[in-house]
Amino acid sequence: MFSWICFEWELSNLDLPVPSSAPLVIRAALPNEKATVLKVLLSAFSMDSSWGDISRRLQEGIGHFVDRAFEKADPSCIVALHGQRIIGASLLDTNTEAANHLLSGPMILHEYRNRGLGSGMLAASLTFLKDKGVLNARGVTRGNSISARFIYTKFSSTQSPFTLDPLQVSGR
Repeated sequence: MFSWICFEWELSNLDLPVPSSAPLVIRAALPNEKATVLKVLLSAFSMDSSWGDISRRLQEGIGHFVDRAFEKADPSCIVALHGQRIIGASLLDTNTEAANHLLSGPMILHEYRNRGLGSGMLAASLTFLKDKGVLNARGVTRGNSISARFIYTKFSSTQSPFTLDPLQVSGR
């Protein structure tokens, strides 16, 4: 049995700091970046041991979410770049009623972690959702994950147990 936690942010009055120091850039993904986003997400998840026991299911779920996010001309995804290299990504669900708006959560390549980039990506993800009309954003992650312990706890989030499988309930 997996232990999932749902973090929730009320976005209407939330002031979110988004880093903008060169050479780091956080921006909306471009349609032609789909393959790179998938590669970055799978690499980032593979380096986090809290996902190892469900790596096959996670790989399939993330592949589905990337396909969905890039169906539109304006992908529901943000990326972090160091120079021209995509070093992080966050897949998003802009449906206001979604059970999980942060489909992948902010994921950063292993060699760029522990520099505050995950927090910056979370802030940018929540800002993206707020700009798309989401008033209460939800992010579901495993209870023992890096996101649950260090990232999703930021920006006045509340948390509650989540009993459904987020790899199944988000549009599959």
